[in-house]
Amino acid sequence: MSERILIIEDNLAMQSFLTTLLKNYGYEVICFEQGLQALQYLTEQSVDLILLDLGLTDIDGQQVLVNLRRWSELPVIIISARFSDDEKVQALDNGANDYVTKPFSAAELMARVRVALRQNTAIQVNNFDLGRIKVDPVARLVYCAGDEVHLTKIEYNILLLLIKNQDKVLTHNQILESVWGKNYIDRPEYVRVHVGQLRQKLEQNPAAPQYIKTEPGVGYRLVFE
Repeated sequence: MSERILIIEDNLAMQSFLTTLLKNYGYEVICFEQGLQALQYLTEQSVDLILLDLGLTDIDGQQVLVNLRRWSELPVIIISARFSDDEKVQALDNGANDYVTKPFSAAELMARVRVALRQNTAIQVNNFDLGRIKVDPVARLVYCAGDEVHLTKIEYNILLLLIKNQDKVLTHNQILESVWGKNYIDRPEYVRVHVGQLRQKLEQNPAAPQYIKTEPGVGYRLVFE
């Protein structure tokens, strides 16, 4: 089955060029000129990669990226005529996986597409079943006792980090660096607050947690008893 690539680009000539290029390499292509329409499509359909222009007519591409990252980790390559370092940094901070400045060569773009698709495949992991807690990392869905549970992005990322390191003690700083970034080292109160919220949502008795255990003075450990 062909991998599906979504193009969000309001320049019809560029859209046509990208479509022809990608189809020649065997990819299935879906195109939108407007960011809001593309976001709506993504809530109903699945794709493997997004090529996103920043200068859209209805909404800035940076805002499309911000909106998307609230609920999806799909790989996104920015394709834009904006070449300033500030613009690139902002896009990457907003969650872009790569940034290609127009004009670009077909060979360069296809190399970046292949890298992004490989990375997307690598990060997909199996569903996790911890008894009453079940996690689908691809769909980013969490269930507790059969009911879907809404987690914030921070809560979800902490849970996924703990699951991937099941039975291993993670220090406050390891969690802070992985979830918040290096600038938040030595702020254990951030972790305590969000772990407390996770326990409220997932544990039968948050005061005596079954899954997310505290290692006093160190951090947390997820166990499956």
